[in-house]
Amino acid sequence: MQENLYEIDRVYNEAFTWSKDALRQLQKPYGRLENIEMRDVNKLNKPDLASLLCRSLHYMGELMGNVRDLWNTTSSVQNDLIESQKGVISAQKELSDCKSELLETLKDTVKSTVVDSVKSEFQTYSSIVEKSQPKEQVISSQTLQNVVKTVVQEEDRSCNVIVFGLTEENGNDSELTNTVSEVFESIGQKPKVVETCRIGNKSRNSDAAARPVKVKISSSIVADQLVANARNLRNVEKFKAVFVCPDRSPEQRQNQRDLVKEMKEMASKEPGKTFFIKGGQIHSRDKVALNV
Repeated sequence: MQENLYEIDRVYNEAFTWSKDALRQLQKPYGRLENIEMRDVNKLNKPDLASLLCRSLHYMGELMGNVRDLWNTTSSVQNDLIESQKGVISAQKELSDCKSELLETLKDTVKSTVVDSVKSEFQTYSSIVEKSQPKEQVISSQTLQNVVKTVVQEEDRSCNVIVFGLTEENGNDSELTNTVSEVFESIGQKPKVVETCRIGNKSRNSDAAARPVKVKISSSIVADQLVANARNLRNVEKFKAVFVCPDRSPEQRQNQRDLVKEMKEMASKEPGKTFFIKGGQIHSRDKVALNV
């Protein structure tokens, strides 16, 4: 295409130079060819008129040829662009297939983790029974069912997070899911939200606190990332009263309450330190003094 543009530019410059000579021949050196009238041409003799006509046709033919070549080149570029777009669409499809394969692999990994956890619970329970009970005693089927149920519940709970502080408004489940997604996006997270629901029965008291929202995420890894980044919500004006925590079992919730109570007691005794809970333990660090 660049060669076609160079050729058009060459023909134009040549025709422009010739037009200046023709205008001087017509005694209008400062005019324009498109403004020439019949009475101006009548002043020329036949040889000059024939020369002017031939040169005009020559340059017109060259310009038309260049325009035709440029059109062909443009059509070729357009076809190449269409092929490139087909390649992009094909690449997007391959990427989508890779994502699907990755999700299937993740599902298989989760299933394998559940199986390994069940085996581990069985082994742990068996070792305890062997130490505390006679060897001839057999584990009941109910005990085995409870172990499996506990493992499955823990695995399923690891994919959940609990969101507190979202006001209750009249809306459907889709609007609640959109609100939750907006909360996550405000801290730079875009997880795949599988399901959302309010926990507990709605109170008739308009002043009652909003019920927490249980959110099921596609994987436990993503759920952990959400909890880790939830502290950034304090910097978001719209959601500074919202906070996110893991979906804990009743035993874990009781342990968390005990830790919070103990942490408050420690904070009252040592006001010069900042206390926080991490990994199921209480940690502390000295408060940073502000220089006034």
